[in-house]
Amino acid sequence: MGTLFAVLLMLMPIGQAFGGERMRCEVQPTREDGREWSYRTKVGADPRICWYPGERMKPRSELYWDTDTTRLSAPPGDAIKDLLERDAVEPKDATVLEPHTEGNFVERWRALDGR
Repeated sequence: MGTLFAVLLMLMPIGQAFGGERMRCEVQPTREDGREWSYRTKVGADPRICWYPGERMKPRSELYWDTDTTRLSAPPGDAIKDLLERDAVEPKDATVLEPHTEGNFVERWRALDGR
């Protein structure tokens, strides 16, 4: 029992070490790789959208822009298009009733019943 406890204590720092992993920003997500991509704005005072693979809301301090100038030129329109596609609102469900603006509940109920 004591040995198992000692092994667990030794493994705990290993699991925590990966939590603050720094990731390089990409100008566009790579859809073909099968990973889930997220984005942050205002990373390193750069106006571009920083795309990275993984969960949303990664701390900005764990993201950085590569200084390689070949990665710096993505058309802004493509990034905005990807952003809009990702955060698109689902169409309304036709079976959901919208609030009625004419008359109160009793008046509408009586109108349905023919009274």
